[in-house]
Amino acid sequence: MTLDQTTANVADGSRKFSSELDLHYDDEDLHALKPTIETLRRAATVMTDAGYGTPQVYHHIVGRFERMTRS
Repeated sequence: MTLDQTTANVADGSRKFSSELDLHYDDEDLHALKPTIETLRRAATVMTDAGYGTPQVYHHIVGRFERMTRS
């Protein structure tokens, strides 16, 4: 399976960006990432709409965010 260049760029950027967020934000600071997490979710939609999965680290940081911002 091959990725078109745009989807490949989105996938690579999403993986790298998710990794950086995971490394540099403590759980108690994740609430500040709401706009960023929404951007990552849009990137994930691009990937899934193109028929590809999202990087595992994306699921990790979004899971951390959801756990820490649950009411």
